[in-house]
Amino acid sequence: MTADTRIPAEVAAQLGYYVYALRDPRDGQVFYVGKGIGDRINAHVRDARTDLTVERAKLRNINEIEATGQRVDLLFLRTGISEESTAFVVEQAVIDAFAATGHPLTNLVRGHHASRHGLATLPAVISRHRAEPCPPIPFPVIMVKIQKGWRPDANEQQIYDQTRGHWKIASWVRERAQFCLGVAHGVVRGVYRIDEWFPSPVPDDEGQNRWGFVGSDAPELKHVVGTEVRDVFGGRVMYRRFLEGYPGVARELGT
Repeated sequence: MTADTRIPAEVAAQLGYYVYALRDPRDGQVFYVGKGIGDRINAHVRDARTDLTVERAKLRNINEIEATGQRVDLLFLRTGISEESTAFVVEQAVIDAFAATGHPLTNLVRGHHASRHGLATLPAVISRHRAEPCPPIPFPVIMVKIQKGWRPDANEQQIYDQTRGHWKIASWVRERAQFCLGVAHGVVRGVYRIDEWFPSPVPDDEGQNRWGFVGSDAPELKHVVGTEVRDVFGGRVMYRRFLEGYPGVARELGT
């Protein structure tokens, strides 16, 4: 490595964090992808000469290249990254892109958080991130759809306000239901004990048998928040459903 290949401080300041690749000049194949800052891109060639604890496959490639009188191609894939966390994401995406084509790299690690956010098929990603099925609920409950007004950033008060009404609820259901669950996109977003019912004060609801409830925290059912109950509504257009108790759903292994 000649002196002018070291990265001057003023250049490093412009580069910020970056993602880079080591390429074999003999066949034009990339064999290592990494992220760095400052002069990191040059460190591998130096390490190959002095540090035998680095990745052996990478070390072997570098030494074999230099034994032919050639130099490893040092390539910047993306520069000007302001945060290290973003550099990790870009590094992992590049590593996974090579893996998706069956191209082997000498990296010992697939990338930052690769097992959760990295290369995977569509079914695997759905399985990785989908909500757990709701366990059995041994109480009479009403489940209501609140997805029209629900947002991912909704706070507890907003979820409660969306869940508490106003709904068309028969008198016998109001007498028996103990809890109400607000459900958005098949997932339980909030659960409340029903303390008392009141007729909807909205003028357009007059005569429509629409009711709201005054609720309180339900610590005995807090564990069901975030679980999925898609089987309750299925493909039906109903927006609320009364259940004497919810049996829970056992998800098939691997789905």
